[in-house]
Amino acid sequence: METLSFTFGVLSVIIVVFIAMLVWGIVKVVKQQQQINSIQKEIEEFWRYNNQLTSELHQRISQSQNDTMRSIDETRSYIDSRIDKLSGTLGAKQLLKS
Repeated sequence: METLSFTFGVLSVIIVVFIAMLVWGIVKVVKQQQQINSIQKEIEEFWRYNNQLTSELHQRISQSQNDTMRSIDETRSYIDSRIDKLSGTLGAKQLLKS
């Protein structure tokens, strides 16, 4: 009977240790899963923010290009009008001299 009681005692200690290790393992897995979910959410927020910045940057570049092209067109128009005015003045002077 003593051997049977000793065997049951040893087995019960082994079972308790095994259950404790199993619970500890489950707790660690749950914590790791929560960390993974948290990191995944942070990565998704980062990409969303990055996409917004990229979109805004593209819009600013496009607006800057449009403004530059408009400025170039206005400058050409102004130069053309000055050249036309100068040509008209020179042409009138040449007509007066003739």
